[in-house]
Amino acid sequence: MTTKTALLAAVIASALAGAGEAPVPQPVQETLGAARFSGPAGWESEKSGTAADPGVRFSRGLDVIKVRLLGGKGSRYAGPDAFLKGFEATTMGKAPERVRQVKAGGRKVWVYRHGYPVDLGDPSAPPAGAPALASEEFCVIPLGGKFFVLSFAHESPIPDPEAAGEKAWAALLASFSLKAK
Repeated sequence: MTTKTALLAAVIASALAGAGEAPVPQPVQETLGAARFSGPAGWESEKSGTAADPGVRFSRGLDVIKVRLLGGKGSRYAGPDAFLKGFEATTMGKAPERVRQVKAGGRKVWVYRHGYPVDLGDPSAPPAGAPALASEEFCVIPLGGKFFVLSFAHESPIPDPEAAGEKAWAALLASFSLKAK
């Protein structure tokens, strides 16, 4: 072995020994109003909404998970029924589809599905035909005069073969709890 080869091997071995394994991202503990939940590890997190309708938005690529607290003073929704009839829950005016029941916040709630338009094409070209729809799942958790809306959307027509977003959504639902008063 030449001196250069031996030196190169030593440098590579040293770099590999020092690298170790990358730290595993941990879920982010969040609170919103009377709720606690774990945001997905390694996802972007930001506060969203307004003072009357606060929320937390998690995103990674084209996957988006939101937790919102609605229905309080100044909210754009008087209650869960108004939300379910509004544009954020319907698909171009059609009622959301009931998909399944899950446990979140210590109770069984319905998961609904609806679609909303997404722009995946050339912004300078006129739209051709019906708009492409992203699919969003959401559930509504009433709490006194207010209510939480937890939602997940994958804004791509191409399914994720690893289902990373769906797994993060299931983990958030499982972690969601309401604080004792």
